[in-house]
Formats: sequence, structure tokens, C-alpha cells
Amino acid sequence: MKNNHTAVTSFILLGFTNRNDILVVLFIIFLLIYVFTLLGNSCIIAVTFFNNGLHKPMYFFLGNLAFLDIIYSTVIAPKMLSTFLMKDKTITYSACVVQMFLFAVLITSESVLLAIMAYDRYLAICNPLRYPAIMTTRFCTLLVCGAYLNGLIQSLFHTSFTFHLTFCKTEISYFFCDMPPLLKLSCSDTTINEIILFTFCGFNEGGSAFVVLISYFFIILSLLKIHSEHGRSKAASTCVSHFLVFILYYGSLFFIYLRPGSSRSMEADRVASVVYTVAIPMLNPIIYSLRNSDFKASFHKLLSCRFSLL
Repeated sequence: MKNNHTAVTSFILLGFTNRNDILVVLFIIFLLIYVFTLLGNSCIIAVTFFNNGLHKPMYFFLGNLAFLDIIYSTVIAPKMLSTFLMKDKTITYSACVVQMFLFAVLITSESVLLAIMAYDRYLAICNPLRYPAIMTTRFCTLLVCGAYLNGLIQSLFHTSFTFHLTFCKTEISYFFCDMPPLLKLSCSDTTINEIILFTFCGFNEGGSAFVVLISYFFIILSLLKIHSEHGRSKAASTCVSHFLVFILYYGSLFFIYLRPGSSRSMEADRVASVVYTVAIPMLNPIIYSLRNSDFKASFHKLLSCRFSLL
């Protein structure tokens, strides 16, 4: 049978809205969010790197989380910002492939990293005597490398299967190239893609969420056994921020990626995707730094050292 579909060379990112009167306002808002994301997460990396007192597993993982937030915000934000001001909202086919591949690598890696951070807090609170022997530098490095490798493998599957499809539409009702909106544009059978998306995301996000929930179940049990109010609040302060990120991050991911394609709404997906692509990378520096006395002390110390050198 002869294929009448022409090869797609580019897509059109429709973005958030077609209301021209608010595009400049949206541009300013999201530009400020992006700048704050870069500055806040760069600050976390700098503080954890330059302060020897923070060369601990918890801050090693936090530094990697900040690195992921910087990179995957940068994968999305520049092109998204350009769609607010420029009439040309096209993204080339190859650029769309690269954007989706990198985004899938980073977001999958971050899901696993959040689970690793929960496991780290479980060991620190529930098994403090064994914690130094288990969470060695080598083991922490292997855990982070495993998270990145897992993201790379899953992204290869998602990207190759998605762009193996034939597309008969080019207008993406979204602000970046992601799997659900791209599947909507295909005139091929996307059943296999839906199964792969549900299976991989269910395994990755579901498995990571299970690790987080189990870790915090045992953490709560341990906190209840601490008789000292000061000791309990100090131990809890390191976990509350992480659990808040967990609820926002995984909640939005489950909403988007673990629903059947027939029940998808691009409008609802756009709102949810803003949470984990824009809000979470911006909030992470605030949530983790404001609730962490050691980090705040190290930040003030770093600032005082820098100003004294001027």
C-alpha cells in the first residue's frame, strides 16, 4: 500500500495560550522563574562543593538534584520563552528528538534520585550506627550513576519508539516535545507506545514512589520512638522538605504519564507539567535550604568569605 504521508521536518509548539495580550506577561514571569531556578540550584551546588562540612551523602545527592534541575530546566525553558515573543513557534524535527530524549533522561533520573534520597534519610534516622559503613562515597557514586544509567536506557526506548511513528499533524498543543502530546499527532497505531509508556513509567515512578513511601513509613515509626522533642524535630526537619517535593513531583507525573491515552486532556496535562518542569526546579532550592540549618550556616559562611576577599 502506498504511503501518502509526507515526511515531517518540523513541529509547531502552540505553547500555553493563543491570547496575545498576556504573552509578554507570561514571558516575564517564566523568565524570572528560570533565572531564579538557575541561581538557586547553582547556589546549592556551590555551597555543597566548597564547604567540606557538607561533603556528606545527603548533600551529595542534593547537589546532583540541583544539577538535574538546572539541566532539564534549560532543555525546556529557552525554547518555551521564545514561543511567547516570536511569531515563529516551530521546532525542527531533530531538535524535538533531542529535547524529548534529554528531558526523558533527566526526569527519569530525578525520579530515581528522589527515591535514593529517601533511602538515605531512612538509613540516617533508622540505622544511624550502620549509616557511615553503608553510605560510603563509592556506594553513593554508584547509586547516582545507576539513576543516570536508568534514565538513559528508558529514554532510548521512549524516544526511538515515539519517533518511529508516522506523524500526520505538526501542531503540538504543548510547550515542549513530550511523549503524550506527540502520540496525539500520530496517524500510526500507538498501542505499543502506550504500553511502553505505562510499563516503564509505572515501573520507574511507581517503584521509586514505593521506595519513598516505605522509607518514610519506617522513618515515622522511628521518630515516634524519639522521646526528646528537640531530637524529633531536628530529625524530622531533614525529611519534611523531601516529602513535600515527593508529593508535588510524583503527583504530577502520575497524573500525566499513568493515564490511558483516551482520557488525556492537553489542557490539564499542560497545567500539571508546569509543576514538575517549572515549579519544582524553582522550589527545590527554597524548600531544601530554608529548612536546613546546616545549609543556611554554610551559605552565610560562603558569602562572608567571598565578601571578605573583595
